[in-house]
Amino acid sequence: MNTAAAAPAPLPPGTQRSMLLVTALMVSVMASVDMTIVSVALPYMAGNLGAGPDQITWVVTMFTCGQALVIGVTGHLSRLLGRRRLAIIVVVGFVASSMACGLAQSLTQIVVFRFVQGVFSGPLIPLSQSILVDAYPPEERHKALSIWAVGVLGGPALGPIVGGFLAQDLDWRWNFWVNLPVGAIALLLILTFVRAVPARKVRTDLVGLVLLATWVISLQILLDQGDSLDWFDAGEIWVLALLAMTFGLAFVLRGIVIGDANIMRLRLFADRNFLACSLLVALLGSIFLGSLIITPRLLIDYYGWEVVTAGLVMGSAGAFGILGSLIGGRIVALFGIRVMVVLGAGCMAFGWLRYSALNPYAGPVEVFIPSALVMFGLFLVFPLLAAQAFRNLRPDERDEGAGLFNFVKTLGFSLGVTFVGAMIYRGSLGNWARYVGDLSWSNPAFGQILNAPPFSGDLNLAAVHMADELARQSGILAITQLAQIFAVLALLAMPLGLLLQREPKAG
Repeated sequence: MNTAAAAPAPLPPGTQRSMLLVTALMVSVMASVDMTIVSVALPYMAGNLGAGPDQITWVVTMFTCGQALVIGVTGHLSRLLGRRRLAIIVVVGFVASSMACGLAQSLTQIVVFRFVQGVFSGPLIPLSQSILVDAYPPEERHKALSIWAVGVLGGPALGPIVGGFLAQDLDWRWNFWVNLPVGAIALLLILTFVRAVPARKVRTDLVGLVLLATWVISLQILLDQGDSLDWFDAGEIWVLALLAMTFGLAFVLRGIVIGDANIMRLRLFADRNFLACSLLVALLGSIFLGSLIITPRLLIDYYGWEVVTAGLVMGSAGAFGILGSLIGGRIVALFGIRVMVVLGAGCMAFGWLRYSALNPYAGPVEVFIPSALVMFGLFLVFPLLAAQAFRNLRPDERDEGAGLFNFVKTLGFSLGVTFVGAMIYRGSLGNWARYVGDLSWSNPAFGQILNAPPFSGDLNLAAVHMADELARQSGILAITQLAQIFAVLALLAMPLGLLLQREPKAG
């Protein structure tokens, strides 16, 4: 069998190519929204299912475990089943498991169903990416992937908004049932427009699958449950870390030795272009996800803004991301991919430096400008990297490449989310401990505030107010300190751009 012919040729402009873009966008949005849609609904779910705050977080943990486990073996599954058949199976399974999650009557049931939902969601984003890569010629891929990137990166931002509305105004179960009509439309589009890629006779590497599963699940549980278990003060974390390190190392070394017989074709990382694009997307994307975590907390919890105001500011900044993706595709031919990485990462670094200068009383415009810079910089290069990663891959390697590309991205996102959560928590506590000593009679400013209205010597009222204000400003300071770290990480992304090819290869 000719492996080079295993993937369909690019399509000419027309209805089918446009509808493939619509299909890929819908599938990627459906999968990415579900990463975060339940985050604000967890308290409603806990009350209804009789679960504690620590127990209900397993709903999130098991979804990420299932997704991370399968996303990397998408290429193998596509070879085994055929791309179109695999797409149909995972969409049907995703819809069915979403329905089951909405019908769950206990914590155990919903945790199991969420793991299954994560398993079926894993191939959705890699498949949508490889479908577009096949449908468009190399010189036009970045245009399609610009729209695809909006779904992949915009979905996690949209998830909490949609989930909060559904949980508050309807029922938390609609966080899952909303996937039914969306999945039905996606299935119809797949049946109508996605071209078949024939299945091939391949051997499933069961040993590699066990090593991968143990590594990924141990790592995800460690990252998701680390805070609640107090990290390395708990024996469970040490066990999980040992399992993740041992099985991860064993999986990689074995994969290098046995080559393509492994469940994942790790040799694709030997292409420095593919490796650099994967690492850059993981790094820059995790910084972007950091903004989705810290900005709502800053605006709503610390600044006291209305949800609508915060949403408008973040949404307006997101519009600059779309602008960045449109501009990036037009100017990459002038500057080259390496310069584009420097421009995008530099824009993100400057945005985070501006973000780190926010004060406790900043207004919407002051928050909007750095957020827009971060969004613009990310989307300036994200679609280009998603296209550039496939520059040297053969057609029959594209599904495998999409799986590996998104596997690295997913691990980067998980590490980024955990890092942000830990830094905010520990940073807030550290800032409190550092500055609480200033609230003493030896500080003249403290005495002046205490004896002035509205306190006028009322120690109880003053103590409550001071504690609240110190907690607020400690949290804001932790966020601005984290923004400085993000700026440095964005700058560190620039050298990775030097690994990318200077000139694109011909079609």
